[in-house]
Amino acid sequence: MELKILKNKTAFFDLLPLDWQESILPIWDTCEEQAQILTLELDHEICAGGIVFSASTPEMQVYKEEAHHWFLKGYLYIGYVWVPENKRNKNYGSLWLKNLLLRDPTQHYWLTTEEKKLRYFYEKAGFTYVKTMRSQDLEEELFVH
Repeated sequence: MELKILKNKTAFFDLLPLDWQESILPIWDTCEEQAQILTLELDHEICAGGIVFSASTPEMQVYKEEAHHWFLKGYLYIGYVWVPENKRNKNYGSLWLKNLLLRDPTQHYWLTTEEKKLRYFYEKAGFTYVKTMRSQDLEEELFVH
């Protein structure tokens, strides 16, 4: 299995939870040129996917200085990593990340997550916890690779 650039954004967006769809769909037209949807597929079915951004998105305004810092250093942002419910616990998320990192071993990445339980998952994949960012009621952990 290898990563594939998905041109049909709807196929990926339809898999996402509704709150994620509500977050990405309104801004997609403004950030589509700086993003790639990458999927891992088996028998033409998406097993895992995510979006790699090369520039800030409107939703990054909450931590725009942090985003600016990492993009300026040449890091790409990984967002919307998702494994469909029926594909979970089969290592597809780990395989998606592994394939992403192997595409260009010299490329660095950063990501944030609101779910503390994902810390082990990202650290196991080789990411390093940097810090916890807080803004109003929002708290996100920042990782780099």
